Amino acid sequence: MPRSIEQFLIQLTAYAMFFGVIFYLSTAPAYHYLKPGQAEVKLAFKHTSLREQECHQRSAEELQKLPPNMRRPQDCPRKRAPIYIELLLDDQYLATRTFIPPGLSQDMATHIFAKFTLPAGRHKLTVRMRDRVRPEGFDYVEEVMRDWIPGQGILISFDESKDGFEIN
Repeated sequence: MPRSIEQFLIQLTAYAMFFGVIFYLSTAPAYHYLKPGQAEVKLAFKHTSLREQECHQRSAEELQKLPPNMRRPQDCPRKRAPIYIELLLDDQYLATRTFIPPGLSQDMATHIFAKFTLPAGRHKLTVRMRDRVRPEGFDYVEEVMRDWIPGQGILISFDESKDGFEIN
């Protein structure tokens, strides 16, 4: 407890200055996440790609050569294909990325997250994804034409039940 009114006033002044600095720093230095006239695209979803190789049906000879506890009729390699994604803005490449499946055998679902900035205004946004081993072509394609507002965040996700992209 303060011993006198002077100590109380000094303490009150110190607290007021401290809280004044905290209040100023929490409001005054304006932080702008995006530059003026820009919007942001976030690509965020989890997807399991197809296996790199098809399952092999073992013959009776092959099964006899294996120990009894390993006699499965099919031999399925675990490794999954990398996921290749292209993002185009007005038919110009915004980004191309390849995501390698995680895990010791590269057999787990891939968590995809990437973000990009784009100028606000009317644009055509195209997302293409390949989730199987092949040199060309895409398994999923989504294309939208929209007006992007400055400061707007756009989320691109993948809906497994609809088997396609959702752009919000």
